Amino acid sequence: MQALQLSNFGASNLLLVDNVLPEPQEHEVVVRLGAASLNPRDSQIIAGQFTNAVDFPLIPLSDGAGTVTAVGAAVTRFNVGDTVTTLFFPNWHSGEAFAGERAVSTGLEVPGAAREVGIFHEDTLARSAPHLSAAEAACYPCAGLTAWSALFDKSCITKGSWVLIQGTGGVATMGIQLAKAAGAKVIVISSSHDKLAKAQGLGADHLINYLENPDWGQQAFELSGHGVDAVLEIGGTATLENSLNAIRHGGHINIIGYMAGIEMGITVFPLIIKNANFHGIGTGNRDSYESLMSFVADHRLHPPIHQRFPLNKLQQALNTLDTDSPFGKVIIDIAAP
Repeated sequence: MQALQLSNFGASNLLLVDNVLPEPQEHEVVVRLGAASLNPRDSQIIAGQFTNAVDFPLIPLSDGAGTVTAVGAAVTRFNVGDTVTTLFFPNWHSGEAFAGERAVSTGLEVPGAAREVGIFHEDTLARSAPHLSAAEAACYPCAGLTAWSALFDKSCITKGSWVLIQGTGGVATMGIQLAKAAGAKVIVISSSHDKLAKAQGLGADHLINYLENPDWGQQAFELSGHGVDAVLEIGGTATLENSLNAIRHGGHINIIGYMAGIEMGITVFPLIIKNANFHGIGTGNRDSYESLMSFVADHRLHPPIHQRFPLNKLQQALNTLDTDSPFGKVIIDIAAP
């Protein structure tokens, strides 16, 4: 079976190799991987921009989906034929991560999804929603769970909540779909009229071009009537002031990115005045992921996919992720016999 290995930093150091697997142990399952999806972290790891602590050779990519083809003698969580996905943090199963549950991540400390077949401990996988294709299921382990953790676990949105979503990338488009399925009102900001139109196609209720309205936070506050309940914050320094302007008293700002800078760049007074809740979101645990998959199945959601590439074109896929500002997810299709 083939795997794509990174021998050193730089996408030019990705090489397809034969990957010989041992027999699964008692609690292990064999998964034929059908697809993987790309996240900015994957690109940063490969480029050497995320960490220098990489044990080469590395099989990259955190998010993969496939079908169980064999199980160890003591496996209880899965049967042959089950469709599953990887977990971003394979050892973080429930609650908060107090004891190193986030020390190991797929595609960095342990082998990732850029391979035709893998062996996994049964506890490090989750069932995917049965209506999803492998390409669709692979969209959820990082981006989907991040949006879910922010909007449901931390912000507790429900029918009638107001949600402000920044941008139209992987987490953002997941957030739009999940919030709308829950009955929330969704405001989306972008600099692109074309992407705003696509966001409207996903169900967004209100659209703001932030280049045309630099005070988009105040506009979002007025649209909601009392301030939004939750923000998916991807900008950082350049966007936090507007996010604070947008939220209601006691509202939630979920910080999932730092595209405009890593410094907070705000004073304490708006936080106190708004009684604001700030949440740093780093995906989530397996229990939350399984709740997400149940919700996706109940609402028959299908994530937007920007473009698809074969496994041996991962370098081109990374370039698309880095330069195209995709609407939705970039997918790697993995051919396995």
